[in-house]
Amino acid sequence: MTRRLDGSRTGTEHGIAMITVLLVVFITSGLTAIMFYNSLHGATATGRNRCWGAAVHIAESGVNDAIAKLQNTAGIAPTGSVTGDTAEGTYEFRVTALARNRYQIDSVGTCGPGGSVSASRRLRVTMAPPRSFRYALFSLSDVTTKNNNVVCGDIWANTFVVVYKNDEVLSADDPGCAGKDTAGSGSINAATGSVTLQNNSIVSGDVWTGGYDSSGNAVSNSGTIGGNVTSSSSTPGCADDPEHAKYDVDGGSIGGNVKAWGNLTGGASVAGTVTPFVCATAPTPRPIPTYTFNEANYPPGTVQTFASPGAFNTYLAANGNSLSGTFYVEGGSSTNAIDLTGVKIAGDTTIVAAAAPIDGGNGVGAVLGNTDDKILVLVSYYAGAASSCTTNGGNPGDCAISFKNNFQQSDNTAVLLYAPNGPVGFKNNAEFHGAIYANNIQVKNNMTVVYDPTVEQTVGFGEVTLDITQWLECTPGAVTTTGC
Repeated sequence: MTRRLDGSRTGTEHGIAMITVLLVVFITSGLTAIMFYNSLHGATATGRNRCWGAAVHIAESGVNDAIAKLQNTAGIAPTGSVTGDTAEGTYEFRVTALARNRYQIDSVGTCGPGGSVSASRRLRVTMAPPRSFRYALFSLSDVTTKNNNVVCGDIWANTFVVVYKNDEVLSADDPGCAGKDTAGSGSINAATGSVTLQNNSIVSGDVWTGGYDSSGNAVSNSGTIGGNVTSSSSTPGCADDPEHAKYDVDGGSIGGNVKAWGNLTGGASVAGTVTPFVCATAPTPRPIPTYTFNEANYPPGTVQTFASPGAFNTYLAANGNSLSGTFYVEGGSSTNAIDLTGVKIAGDTTIVAAAAPIDGGNGVGAVLGNTDDKILVLVSYYAGAASSCTTNGGNPGDCAISFKNNFQQSDNTAVLLYAPNGPVGFKNNAEFHGAIYANNIQVKNNMTVVYDPTVEQTVGFGEVTLDITQWLECTPGAVTTTGC
């Protein structure tokens, strides 16, 4: 700084002050800009995060809309893409009808006006008939297997089960069932009755009972049980037998533990722990899955109705060498049955007998050379008596569904037999893949019954039409039926 002769100073200090002011203004402006940017970025990120969370809910709204449309149209999928709005954004979905009453729903939900704060998410939901069948043999009353039979899977009876001599109930991984594409642990449940195993019979899984036989035994075992045995009363608190006079587990070899309301008798050999006089929970009797015939459940143009078994038998005589489709047969009686002798199945086939028995004669086969997976569903509402559905002598008589001799079934064909009002009789030298659900079941002579999980979800069965079986989130993108 300099001083003039008159005592005044030069303007150097004024320049420095200006520079200082400019620096302060510059720094303040920079800080303000940073704060504004951070605030804007935070608002953008918050908005995008909110949209990201909302987008999946919007896509779910599309899925729910698709399900509602399937329900309102009895399973007819809407054509093309369908759009809709919610308070948070828009969705677009497409429904693809798959085989055997299954549906794929692809839905995209979009939130936000566009730009950096918008978000889209894509869902794929698969729907199918509910899981109705898990047992190889299911009976509303009893199950009896007679003479050299093998059951690969589980057995359920609401009353009692008798496993005759040399019969076997095996798990899916047992060597006797290996390679048969089965499931199950080889267990027996008798909800309100007993289980009897005759000489040389085998049950590889557990045995669970809720009653007793005329000798007071819950389990009469002259064979081998590989798993645990549980004997209890179906009366709450086991109050029907306070003295433990019944519910005994008698004889045989048991590879697991024994828990019984009664005692262990008859020199039984038990590898595990024995706990007598304990009231375990008994099995609860189960209803048979419901079936509702609805033409809309099947592919268009594949359903035919016949006024009588005779009319349908005439059709089979001309077309039974390569049968597929859905057939509803009215009328019928014990002397007016559907006759499937010699019929061969070429594709998915459902036969519903409103009142007639179904006589398989000497077997139903699969078309040779046809390697496509197939399901044969036989439904009979005939109400024959179990005592009349005999497996003695000739063809099983007065059964709702009956088969005799050399039932031929290729490994790519699964069969479901369903008879809620009457018995099913199966006899002589057959290998059956699928499940049998009936009022009563009688199996006799060199039969192999293999539970096939293919029938677990079958069209028309269950209290609901469709269940969600898969729910996936896919890579965000446009609604499409490919890639996920």
